[in-house]
Amino acid sequence: TANIATTPVLATMHGAFNKTNRKLFQSMRGANIASISQAQIFSAPNINHIGTVYNGLPMEHYPFSDTHDGYLLYVGRLSLEKGVHFAIEVAEQLDMPLILAAKLDPIDMQYFKAYIEPRLSNRIQWVGEVNEEERNKLMSKAKCFLHPVTWREPFGLTLIEAAATGCPVIAFNRGSIPEIIKTGVTGFVVEDVDSMIDAVEGIDTISRAACREHVLENFSAKKMADKYEELYKKLVV
Repeated sequence: TANIATTPVLATMHGAFNKTNRKLFQSMRGANIASISQAQIFSAPNINHIGTVYNGLPMEHYPFSDTHDGYLLYVGRLSLEKGVHFAIEVAEQLDMPLILAAKLDPIDMQYFKAYIEPRLSNRIQWVGEVNEEERNKLMSKAKCFLHPVTWREPFGLTLIEAAATGCPVIAFNRGSIPEIIKTGVTGFVVEDVDSMIDAVEGIDTISRAACREHVLENFSAKKMADKYEELYKKLVV
């Protein structure tokens, strides 16, 4: 429909480009494709890309804490691509508590049984999937947020949500991560488990107030809406 429409079309791809959908988007010459990160379009050359608009959220109401309770935190899915076992390895080597506030889908049960469940303890706690209020509370009091993803993630909303509560983020250098985390300001982008451990040990150099200030300025719902308005204007003039 977009290829034959006489009205300009703007479409946003929120997932990853892969061999299944790449050819479809490359054939959509009538649609203008917006990406949610620069890294997202790496695997989809020759699409009709009009620009990048980072995801934004209304996070002004998120609780902020300038102090922490000394635990590490992971929020997301218990899956191989999220690298949860690496977060556990970091916590074990540092002998620090780690809270896993994460959902477990049936498709990830084999991974959970092999890599996660045997390592759960009083120090490594899985509290299941939590609601927004509880998640924000956990983020605001965590020493730092670990995000050791193993794939080219197009955008990680939990990264900006954590920082909005003052919680610095340490994540593997994959996909959009360097576009979201400002190293030395909102956390650290690292290459492996050893460098993640080093970053955790140096995380108190990060200002929790600066974390919040940066994401509210750069990843707000208003900032996202303003960028889309720019693209709409680009299409109609």
